[in-house]
Amino acid sequence: MSDWIKNIFGKIKDLNVSIDSYKQDSIIQSLPTVAYVNKAKKLFEEKQYDKAEELLKKALDISHQDSGVYKYLGKIYESRMKFEDASTYYYESANLNSQDKEIWLRLGMCLLNSNKYEDALDAFEHANKITPLNTDVHTGWGMVLMKMKKYALARDQFNKAAQISKYNYTAILLSAIMEVRLFDYDSAEMKLQFLAKVAPNESSTYEYANLKLLKSDYKAAEEYAKKSISINKQMLPAYFVLGEVYSIQKKYEETEKIFNSAILNDLDNEVLHFEWGKAYVRLFEFRKAKEQFEIAFSKDNDYLNPKIGLALVNAYDNDFTLLDTLKEKHGENVYIQEAMGLEKVAEGRFEDGVELFKKSLRTDRKQSYNYLNIARAYQKLDNKDKTREYFEKFITENSKYVKGFVEYSKWLMGISDYADALRKLRRAEKLDDKNVEILNLLFYSSYRLVKDNICEYNIKETISIADKAQSLGHFEYENEKVELENILKGIQGNN
Repeated sequence: MSDWIKNIFGKIKDLNVSIDSYKQDSIIQSLPTVAYVNKAKKLFEEKQYDKAEELLKKALDISHQDSGVYKYLGKIYESRMKFEDASTYYYESANLNSQDKEIWLRLGMCLLNSNKYEDALDAFEHANKITPLNTDVHTGWGMVLMKMKKYALARDQFNKAAQISKYNYTAILLSAIMEVRLFDYDSAEMKLQFLAKVAPNESSTYEYANLKLLKSDYKAAEEYAKKSISINKQMLPAYFVLGEVYSIQKKYEETEKIFNSAILNDLDNEVLHFEWGKAYVRLFEFRKAKEQFEIAFSKDNDYLNPKIGLALVNAYDNDFTLLDTLKEKHGENVYIQEAMGLEKVAEGRFEDGVELFKKSLRTDRKQSYNYLNIARAYQKLDNKDKTREYFEKFITENSKYVKGFVEYSKWLMGISDYADALRKLRRAEKLDDKNVEILNLLFYSSYRLVKDNICEYNIKETISIADKAQSLGHFEYENEKVELENILKGIQGNN
């Protein structure tokens, strides 16, 4: 076929396309707005939102009485996440066609996303009157109630949604979350176990991990948090669960590793650094906690949580300036309660400090450093029984924290309870067998006990502690060691 014939066929083809387009446009212009809606619907499905909007606006020039025009304008603005504009169009659509359940459902979700909760409830109630057994309606209804912190009512709606459709896994998950909020852990666990079997995803496995954390099942919490991350490396809350699990167990290296891992997965934000700071607080690393809180604050000056964290760590340095700006409005926050307790102790108001530390513990038992703060306050009050009680609570909750054992042992030695001091120092030595301070205290406690009950074996063992401390470069009790060596020579000479 020659080129000129090809050109003719091409022109005929182009002409036919133009004619078809003209015919279509002419038909649209000559028909009611339904034709505009149908074409706009197709464009919407193709995600050609601008063209669809242009067409619908033309339809409005013809008539303002077609609910479909407003409905699809609402969908377009909803897809752009302009929820208030979308709500305006949905209201117009509903006024023209009040029996369209989709309009009320979409309106409810847009109002929810606009934080207009009461209006959203009205929309879902309208939708429910049209279709009383619609799983999506009850799910959306529950989501509004959840935002309003009406957790029991929200759970009831999610349960209705799950009863209508057993495949509405979102409703089942949200119901479990509500049960966690209501402290019904057993019911929540049944639902989360079910989801773990039939529909595991990053959200359900994270929620299961969080539940296990709340139940102090740290092994399971770690397992499910890792599963959540394996499904989606961007699941930031799962990193926080692991950070809390590791920091509670005083696993310092694991804690740092998991937060650094989050950063490597492009999850560096102010919330991450705040949670990292919280982890350091649980590890009693207040200087490092301060660094993380400062980073979080630098990323978002309007983010309140880092300021609260800084108020606490500053209080441990006897700086209460920031605390004074926060305590009136945020006195129920566990960090603020702890910081206020430190302030009272600094003022010599030890009993008031104890009450604030106890209040913080009632709010969050994981703030276990308060046991140590209470023990210190009772020391100042010279209440030996209470001091011992709270030292014991502290080391029970923090069995891997060496400094806690050391401080407790020093107090025991101060009241001449060398036997108990020795027991505590032996536990500390197992945690850090090259800690010279522990070895020196261990020697002196043992020395005092040997003096009261001389035994060749005990003398030798005590001297060996001194030798170990000396080998590490610092030993404080040379005279006492010489004394024991002379006693040992005397015993061996007599034999």
